[in-house]
Amino acid sequence: MDETSSRGPCSRGRALGRDLRVCEIVRGQRGHCVALVDPNGGSPRLVGAHTSGFVSVSLGPFGPGDYCLTPAPGIDVVHTAAVAAEEIFYSNAFGVAGVRYPTSGPHCDANQLEVKTFDSSPALTDQIGFTVIVP
Repeated sequence: MDETSSRGPCSRGRALGRDLRVCEIVRGQRGHCVALVDPNGGSPRLVGAHTSGFVSVSLGPFGPGDYCLTPAPGIDVVHTAAVAAEEIFYSNAFGVAGVRYPTSGPHCDANQLEVKTFDSSPALTDQIGFTVIVP
């Protein structure tokens, strides 16, 4: 059922509370946290027209191909299951992007989201643009 149906997930979310945030994200009312990252030749940048809920991106502790995204105040990137995917226009190679929730070793700051990009060899690369969504 669609989100406007009286029996759809957003109606149920209003009653249960737990699903309400998901519905509000779908409607764009709050909790909207997405980013498009251009690797930009080793100086990564957020593409503003396709980014909301993130304020910056920088290289991570593993160097090129490792990124630390800083969320806007109030956005929780630690207790969620974020998703990253390769974006084709800003990519110069075929590869994959993945979110890293580190348990040990070097990593981004505690309040940041870490994303790694790999080429087909597989090795870290700064040739892969990517999108991220945080529910």
